Amino acid sequence: MVSSVIDFLKEVEGHELHASQMFRGHANIEWELLPSFARIKSNKISNSYCMGWRGVEQSILDKFMKHAVRFMEKEPKNKLEIMIHAQHYGVPTRLLDWSTNPLKALYFAVENPTHDNTDAIVYTYSPKSWHATPSTSDMTDWNRLTAFHPSLINDRVAAQEGCFTLFPFSIKVEEDLECLSDSPFKPQNEQVNIDSVIIPKQVKQAIRKQLEKLGVSDATMFPDLGGIAKNIRRDFGCV
Repeated sequence: MVSSVIDFLKEVEGHELHASQMFRGHANIEWELLPSFARIKSNKISNSYCMGWRGVEQSILDKFMKHAVRFMEKEPKNKLEIMIHAQHYGVPTRLLDWSTNPLKALYFAVENPTHDNTDAIVYTYSPKSWHATPSTSDMTDWNRLTAFHPSLINDRVAAQEGCFTLFPFSIKVEEDLECLSDSPFKPQNEQVNIDSVIIPKQVKQAIRKQLEKLGVSDATMFPDLGGIAKNIRRDFGCV
């Protein structure tokens, strides 16, 4: 059973599936591996979206850019860069955040004390391949789960050693996106190399303290005023 950071790293080493791995931590073991876009259920799609899921996504991104472009120092070059910007600010996208650093994924699994009453989980995923510097503005042919390092980097992505998976659209508008941990992952029609490490709820607090000593904390994971404020709230018990 995992009871410390060292135990966790030993588990990860034992689960090594491939030289190129990515990691994602969930504070609740019951949460699915799905991007925020998947929270939009098929029965909520209006007839006005003639292109189905693609129409919904385009509407979301168009609305985001209409209001966001004046706040951007550098305008995104293509649709993928728009998605990365939108993801950063919590807009629903088909992107799922990961880290190439297992300790930073562990941080997200234990960082919020309000979830200390549930076991956490850290997923280990070995992509079949990585997309080389994705910069295309036309992603209609990306019909498979795609792993990539972002070409557009912000401070948080850099601090978290972030990378992404881009989920494919469902084939039919009446179908929701598939969960990544489903085996096999149907949109790919092939086995997904995925494993996990469970973090028992009773050790979350101890692991938080160990991670902070190792320099993995609110302040370092979110290198901006928001991260500093979050760190102060946690220090004074204002979760």
